[in-house]
Amino acid sequence: MSMHDSQIMQDNGIGGNEYNKYKDEVSLQKYCVALDELERLMVMQLFELSKLSLSEMGYKLWQQIRKALQRRSDAIQNAINKYNVQATALNPSRPCLSWKDIADYSFLGEFDPTHREGSVKFFKLRHAYEEVEHLNIEVHHLQTAIHDEGAQISTTINKILDSNPLLGWELQKHWKLHSAVFKVMDNGLAPW
Repeated sequence: MSMHDSQIMQDNGIGGNEYNKYKDEVSLQKYCVALDELERLMVMQLFELSKLSLSEMGYKLWQQIRKALQRRSDAIQNAINKYNVQATALNPSRPCLSWKDIADYSFLGEFDPTHREGSVKFFKLRHAYEEVEHLNIEVHHLQTAIHDEGAQISTTINKILDSNPLLGWELQKHWKLHSAVFKVMDNGLAPW
């Protein structure tokens, strides 16, 4: 083995410059993944906590949210442990976190309650548009049902007029009142 070959082995082998460089990059990547997971869990926790303050929430929903928070607390503790392992593996190491540190944070990253409120309004608006789409379909179904019922009743009244004119005239008189109501409903049911 030549002097040049031993230099390459030393640079690229365990403990070499290249090896240490890639080891540091992998450690940093694992640290970032652990930090992202911790941040994700904390933001979810904050959203759940904000839901608890809603006054119109029922008891069952409140219980479900409480149980979800308990489960998430265990997941957050595991994420803190993973974060601490990765933080100490870095060169230079990052400070470790405790549950108390996390519980004291009102936000992690760039979490902002005004952004949350904007998101809630956005999703409510998006849901309203979806509801309008569903209602437009229902309007079409209702208009079709009104039209079909009117055609069926008119056909039935015409058949009754042939066999029993007095009953047919009476039904026709009542049908005119109902069909006037149906016309008003049909005119008021315009899709958006």
